[in-house]
Amino acid sequence: MVTYRKLQQTGGDEGSSFLVILPKDWVLRQKLGKGDTVVVAEREDGCLIVDPRLPKAGEPRTTTVQIEANLRWEITSKYLLGFDEIRVASGEPITTDQRLELKKIISRFVALEITDEITHDDGHEIVVRCLVDPSTLPVRKAMKRMNLIASRMLNDALTAYFEGAKDLAEDVIQRDEEVDRLFFLIVRELRSAIQYPRMSEIMSIAPVEALDLRLAAQYIERIADLSVDIAGRTDKAPTVSFIKRMESIADKVKEMLSKSVENLFKFDSEKVVSVITAERELIDDIGKTRQYVLSKSNGEPHTELFVIDSLLRIGEAAKDIVDLALPQS
Repeated sequence: MVTYRKLQQTGGDEGSSFLVILPKDWVLRQKLGKGDTVVVAEREDGCLIVDPRLPKAGEPRTTTVQIEANLRWEITSKYLLGFDEIRVASGEPITTDQRLELKKIISRFVALEITDEITHDDGHEIVVRCLVDPSTLPVRKAMKRMNLIASRMLNDALTAYFEGAKDLAEDVIQRDEEVDRLFFLIVRELRSAIQYPRMSEIMSIAPVEALDLRLAAQYIERIADLSVDIAGRTDKAPTVSFIKRMESIADKVKEMLSKSVENLFKFDSEKVVSVITAERELIDDIGKTRQYVLSKSNGEPHTELFVIDSLLRIGEAAKDIVDLALPQS
């Protein structure tokens, strides 16, 4: 709903203050009254935000979910929505299997821990708290860590595929869980930055920038998933001729990824041009390699085409990341 208000000036034409009357319905919905404090924050585009929630920004947000429900989804959604405390309730005594399942679920998230178990007249509760503070693991630092893991996963996945190294492939697959944990944490913090102006100020992340970082994190998470897919194709090492063709493509993709993420934190127009140009070259190289695979009668064409397409999609993700970067001034 949009309302219009005229500015009023105190003290006549010589007054130094201006007033805006807040809509009464909004004041009542926010349960505000005379003497209550609201915070007025200016956005980068010049708009003012009147935030009635800011005085409570430091207080923990609590929610309750039922252990009998779809617990994995409930915990995930509440974590991403920024709740600091999740109370897992049950009308019956909580069993050992339910506790183990809960521990397994919360292991997917950074700093989510069981801190208490309560029995009362209405039933039983396990208290789960998020112990991380955005100031201890800032979004940009978490994203750099996430990209470092994903980049190493890609490098090791290709090595495992080229050499048929199943142990290394299994290690790549295990590391994907750490990428997912960081991804969930980043999404949680970026949601808070968008929802609460004060959190945005603390994180030094504007709402528009938060949207770009959210997309970039999703692309990096996707790159880790594609690396897992490549690692899962190590049943048989490819031919030497195929490896020679793929090595230059793999190097190009890894360089594109490195430049695109670097550019996300420090804009460089030359890197943007380099990644865009490399994507065009990659598409051409992939096309030629695909034709080569289809023309030969031996080898594992389905597996080889799968790896080729995975590298193309990683290159496209790197291009999408570099598209998000904008000059800072």
